[in-house]
Amino acid sequence: MPSIVAVRTASPPYKFDQNDVRRLAGRLFSDASFDVAQMQAVFANTTIRERYFCVDMDWFEEDRGFAQKNRIYQEKGVELAERAISDVCRSAGISPQEVDHIFFISSTGVATPSLDAHLFNRLKFKESILRTPIWGLGCGGGIAGIGRASDWLKAYPDKTALIVCLELCGLTFIRNDLSKSNFIAASLFADGCGAVIMVGDRHAGTQNPVHGLSIEGTGSVTWQDSLDVMGWEIADEGFKVLFSKSIPDIVRQSARSAVMQLLEPHGLSLKDIRYFLAHPGGAKVIEAYQQALNLEEWQLKSMREVLAAFGNMSSATVLFVIEHFLRSSDYRKGDRVLSTALGPGFFSEMVLARCL
Repeated sequence: MPSIVAVRTASPPYKFDQNDVRRLAGRLFSDASFDVAQMQAVFANTTIRERYFCVDMDWFEEDRGFAQKNRIYQEKGVELAERAISDVCRSAGISPQEVDHIFFISSTGVATPSLDAHLFNRLKFKESILRTPIWGLGCGGGIAGIGRASDWLKAYPDKTALIVCLELCGLTFIRNDLSKSNFIAASLFADGCGAVIMVGDRHAGTQNPVHGLSIEGTGSVTWQDSLDVMGWEIADEGFKVLFSKSIPDIVRQSARSAVMQLLEPHGLSLKDIRYFLAHPGGAKVIEAYQQALNLEEWQLKSMREVLAAFGNMSSATVLFVIEHFLRSSDYRKGDRVLSTALGPGFFSEMVLARCL
């Protein structure tokens, strides 16, 4: 089976304390139609302590057009992705020139050529590299990227795949959007990039004594009539956030059956999963997973700690969770883990893995 042999993440330079962001939001939404003072409780309820952004706090004070935001996305995004890729290649003992296929996932900006082409020139990938840019999967993109790379590596077991999740969610903030959705997004979203090196089971990298994960199964579920649960509305100012307050309820009602569709063909039950390494989304989403799957608090440790320290970075967040687990004392050879993430569609991507 394909294996994850290294995961590394990168954060931009501006670190915001959650209380400072709360005070900023209080000023920016002062003319909103809802009770802003009452709504500010959501900042504490997120359980986020701090977050990172590619622009400073003053940037959010002014109206910005989509073209300006997207230029920053391209410039800062390439810099951040280059750092994450360089780190993950060093960790895996694999040079960028040895990568056979790059899966580049992002939903917070656009570029043609896609940003992986810009990285080609900076990192000197080989000319024969395969490029698969994936756009529009939102928070589900990280696990989807691992799943698509795993599928490819089953067909080419001697090859190396690189998955990159780049999200600059802060740039999607629309100053003149005084909706509750934008306010809640302001309490959650952040910027970050994660990179993963995966190899097939005939690759020499699988013999390295590293903390990694062997992929035992992947799965996906898309629910009917759920297009309005999560996504973007494309406006002149950029990406206007759309998400439903029903997401935790959907998790409580549907997560268990979706997970069992993945586990049962392998003869496994939830008792066989030691750690749950999902995209945390928000505190209410974590609690909904805990209720739906009867999880103990210790099984959610990496999810909670990443949410507190980095916020919601869309597709990149789950790579931060996986990296946190792989570097922690909780990692034990042979343990099974389950990673899952929700995204616009509305869908759930899942990966079942065992610690190498």
